[in-house]
Amino acid sequence: MTSLLDRDASARTRLMPSPDDARMLLGVAFRPSGVLLAVVSVVVVLTLVLAGSDLTGTFGALAGTWLAVHQVPLGIAGATLSLLPILPTALLIRGVARQVARAVTPSSSRRDVVWVVAAALGGPLAMAVVMLAMIGDASTVIAMSTPGFLATVGWVLLVHGLGAALGCVRGTWPTPVHRLDLPAWALAAAGPAARAGAVLVAGGAVTVVVSLALSMSTMGAVLEAGGGVGGALGLTALSVLYLPNVVVAAASVVSGASAAAGAASVSVFETTGGELPAVPVLAALPESSAQIWWPVLLVIPAVAAIVLGRAAARATATLPDALRAAALAAVLVALGCAAVSAVSGGVVGTFGRFGADVALFAVTAFTWCLVVGVVAAGVAAYLLRRHDVHGWDDPADEASDADRASEPRDAIAALPAGPAVEQPESAEPVESSETEESDTEESDPAGADATTDVVSADATTDVVSADATTDVVSADATTDVVSADATTDVVDAEVVDLPDEPESKGV
Repeated sequence: MTSLLDRDASARTRLMPSPDDARMLLGVAFRPSGVLLAVVSVVVVLTLVLAGSDLTGTFGALAGTWLAVHQVPLGIAGATLSLLPILPTALLIRGVARQVARAVTPSSSRRDVVWVVAAALGGPLAMAVVMLAMIGDASTVIAMSTPGFLATVGWVLLVHGLGAALGCVRGTWPTPVHRLDLPAWALAAAGPAARAGAVLVAGGAVTVVVSLALSMSTMGAVLEAGGGVGGALGLTALSVLYLPNVVVAAASVVSGASAAAGAASVSVFETTGGELPAVPVLAALPESSAQIWWPVLLVIPAVAAIVLGRAAARATATLPDALRAAALAAVLVALGCAAVSAVSGGVVGTFGRFGADVALFAVTAFTWCLVVGVVAAGVAAYLLRRHDVHGWDDPADEASDADRASEPRDAIAALPAGPAVEQPESAEPVESSETEESDTEESDPAGADATTDVVSADATTDVVSADATTDVVSADATTDVVSADATTDVVDAEVVDLPDEPESKGV
């Protein structure tokens, strides 16, 4: 909680929150549910007005819609409606998570977090009780029965508890990781699992869109049967709300499981027909028997498993950790598929159950991700180690290679330098009468003086000659050569004219 960070030690020891904290807790408790109530009120009133109703059962419809967003099963005209849109529920969970994340920080104490979570759950529970009372009062004028109290409380706690948990993790990250003290490969499994789930959902969405595009005539006939523009708009809005439910069912089908739509069922291997409600989005269901090419759709879960394996290999540092992370990610994918398919499915009155086969969807998703995903993780980890993406080579070997490469330069740099010899600015011309002497000097330049320093340079070689007690160094443009001799005065060199002073001769 941001404001709680500025409290002194005495304020933190109080059992009850301060006035500022109380205002923040009230926002956490009632803001998401209040925003939902306002949106639901507008939608319900607008729908009743467009339908030409006398607004008699407005409060009952408002309360029923508010509970439907929380996935509470409703009883309408003696039939049970438990197939409810998951899109509004997902938006509500996101709103709760954001509100809770703003109220906590990584430095929040346990007491602060408990207060925030209690507020996030207590406010919606109080509003749920009010909604139950409103439905009970309106049940005398509308055909709606009051939902069960335990079911209502359970779904409200589940929805808001999930949002509060996500918000606490988001707001206090990475404190939960430090407290749990999980191994690195276990933490690395969350990302690959999320990516694999996203690929499955994307594959289901593409399948639904393509199927709807191929069934445009059926969709048009259903919209025309809606009874005018208002009915067509209502059916379109209903289809948009239920589109995520259909996408989850399609993801189950492409993974190798099946999905049911009342008496009808669909899989990549066979289909069974049946009576369906007049909702345009259900036109995505195939109207014919299974085609021979439908098993090609199984490439979607295979791609999801490969993505999982590659992500697990990139998120870990060793091959065993990559395999462990991929296996744990497969478990997480299976749990996520089971939870989402269970929430997205339900019963629609006399039509029966709609949605994916929960158990089979979880098993097929786990099998794909475990078998293909672990193999992909092993191959990817081997290739990454081979190409050293993670820098898995032994640092000691790299250090020793660098030391060996620098040894020659270090040895040369450590040698003592010889005495500096300056080149004479000018030399006296050699007389013709001194030809014999110059010939002698050319054959043995060192004979002039045993203690004289002689410098000879050509285009590629610099030669330094010292006296009888000096080490002699000879170097060219490309090679550093060290020669030491206590009795040597001069190194052999070619005597040429200096290029800078053409009138003088080099010695």
